[in-house]
This record gives sequence, C-alpha cells and structure tokens, in this order.
Amino acid sequence: ESINVEKSLADINVILNETSSGLANFGNALFEVAKNTGNTFTEVAKAATELSRQGLSAQETLKRTQDALVLTRLSGLDAAKAVEALTASINSFSKEGLDSTKIINTLAAVDAKFAVSSGDLAEAVSRAGSSAQDAGVSFNELISLVTAAQQTTARGGAVIGNAFKSIFTRIQRSDTLDQLEELGIAVRDVAGNTLPATKILESLGRSIDSLSDSQRSFVTELVGGVYQINILKAGVNDLSK
Repeated sequence: ESINVEKSLADINVILNETSSGLANFGNALFEVAKNTGNTFTEVAKAATELSRQGLSAQETLKRTQDALVLTRLSGLDAAKAVEALTASINSFSKEGLDSTKIINTLAAVDAKFAVSSGDLAEAVSRAGSSAQDAGVSFNELISLVTAAQQTTARGGAVIGNAFKSIFTRIQRSDTLDQLEELGIAVRDVAGNTLPATKILESLGRSIDSLSDSQRSFVTELVGGVYQINILKAGVNDLSK
C-alpha cells in the first residue's frame, strides 16, 4: 500500500512539479479528502491525477477532487466519470463563472426535490453543455430542462443529454429559424438577433396549440428530429407553464 501511495503521488507530481514538502502536504490533503468522502486513497488519487492534467494549481486540484468525490457519493458515478462531468460543466459554462462546488450544490438540491438523480443530471450536462452554451442556454436552464424531461419520460441522463444536444443544434439552423418564424413563432428579438433556445422553446409552447395537427407534427420533427420528439415535448410543455 505504501508503494502504491508513493507511485500515485509520483505520477501526480510529474504534472504538478511540487517540492518534497509540498508533495507531502498534497498527499496528506488527499488522505483527508478520502476520509471526508468515504473513498479509498486509490480512487481519490485517480481523480486528482485526471484533474492535475488540466493545468490546475495544487489547491484547485484538491478542491475539484473533493467535489468530484462528493459527486461519486451522490450519483454512483466512478471517479473518472465524475471528473469528466464536472470538467464539462465548468468548461461549457465558463462565461457564468461556475466552480465545482456550486455545480455539486445545484445537482444535490435538484436531486433532493425532483424525480431525477445527480448521476443523470451530470451525464446530461456532460453531453449537452457545450451545445447549450452555444444556444444561449444557462447551466440552471439546462438542469431544469433535463429535470422536466426525466420526470416525464423516465429516460436516462445520457439519452436526454444527447437529445438536447441535437435539439439545441437544430434550433440554431437558419432554415429552422425561418420556418418557425413563418408559423408565427418568435425566434428573434427586436434587433434581429436570434433568441436563446429556451425563449424559442417557450414561444413554441405558447403557439403550438394554435397550430393544425400537420403543422404541429412538422414543427416537432423540425426541432426535435424523429427520435427526440418525446423529450422535446416534455421540455416545451414544462416551459409553457
């Protein structure tokens, strides 16, 4: 066990390049994280190694490692998946200035109040986060859409995340926007700028009942595609409320 610990710390220090005393302090901190989160040192070291490769300082590596291991307890994800989900969330929503602790607190709060797990939320965000940011959707809005879809369809986080990734991509296409506008669905502001995806979906939710059956089928397939229609409807129905 001692040899394994020394090897793990040596692997991490190839990237961090800490002094002997600094590495000893870092190792002690990792043991503290393991104790606080109920994980083995090996799991904690794996997470820390992955995070240290991202060019973070030793202090930030420790902070994100602890948060990633908290996420493993909440969600059942392994350490590598938890690190991947946190990293995707932070990088995708960098403009919002999110840190790993705020992300974990949000996932835990939603998990406690709605019929959706932290694991499903994390999986969905890791898949759809970048597309959501491009479509003007905030972290909280994405979490809300995923929660609404999960409660209605009972699909997994990976499926829902991939579905919203497709929806956000389709809804930004110029031909999609033009066709929605022709049906009286608001897609641009007064200055002619494209609205965020959630605003377009809200407008779709308000207008969809006034469309004919054929128009309704056309619009849902246009925005959601063939395989994402149920998830699209779940999100639109919730936004319309």
